[in-house]
Amino acid sequence: MKHTFTRKQIRTIILEELQADLLIENTERQMLEEGMLDTIKNLKNKFFPNKSDEEIEQELDEIGENPEMLDRMPTSKRVGVLFLAGMLGGFLTQAGFDYSKLSADSAARADKIAGSLDQGAERSRDIKNFRQIATAEAEGGTATTPEEVDAKIKEIVKNYAADIEKSPISPGRGIFIGGNVRKGNMRGFVHVDPSSIPDNEIMPFVGLSKKDYQTLLRATYLSGEGGDQRLENLVMGKGAAGSSGYWAYDNKNLFQGYNEDAPYAVLPLEWSVAYELLQKRKSKGRL
Repeated sequence: MKHTFTRKQIRTIILEELQADLLIENTERQMLEEGMLDTIKNLKNKFFPNKSDEEIEQELDEIGENPEMLDRMPTSKRVGVLFLAGMLGGFLTQAGFDYSKLSADSAARADKIAGSLDQGAERSRDIKNFRQIATAEAEGGTATTPEEVDAKIKEIVKNYAADIEKSPISPGRGIFIGGNVRKGNMRGFVHVDPSSIPDNEIMPFVGLSKKDYQTLLRATYLSGEGGDQRLENLVMGKGAAGSSGYWAYDNKNLFQGYNEDAPYAVLPLEWSVAYELLQKRKSKGRL
């Protein structure tokens, strides 16, 4: 028997479609005008009210493993969830995300949203230093002058003395002890154990809390195709000579030593946060 719709049902369907299309347009505009962090926070508040970030992440993981759940959602929520899943988990561009489990409408919207997010991720490929990704997002001041950088590194070494570890990356050639070529190359890096950094700690060189900075890393690097691998390349220094310079914060010497004339340079807290995110992704089998 052929199913027929009442006028009221047809009006409801049309209204839902218009609202969904408007949400896509508004979200794309908000990402450009207000930044990724505000966009993500607004979507979380709208579609996952009163839920913690951990609860939201668990639900998005479940949707990533069971895409058909999207078809049971109201159209607008489906759009919002697709944006969040794409920005925070990179689901829409992962090979494991099965579009065939979606209805034609959901698949088309997912593809459109993935295209929008990939355009943003494409812009991130031009970023040469970690401080650049937060230019439009920073809420507080950052350490920029030589005096501010020196004071901040000394503060980190003092406050996290018991939590400093040798880092699993190499500085390569051209990064010298104390910036003096006659003292020889730095032998390695040290970093703060990310688990010891509280979520509300302000990252000194990007002006965001640890929690917000990790969210921005997700949106910047995981939303496009191959995002997990690009994140690993940046964090672990894979791919190109001098790649450790991506994490440089000292305009003169690139990095500062653990102490005067130390052969180990201190990585910024921002590296620790990115490293923690990378380990989370690996634990979920994303790499």
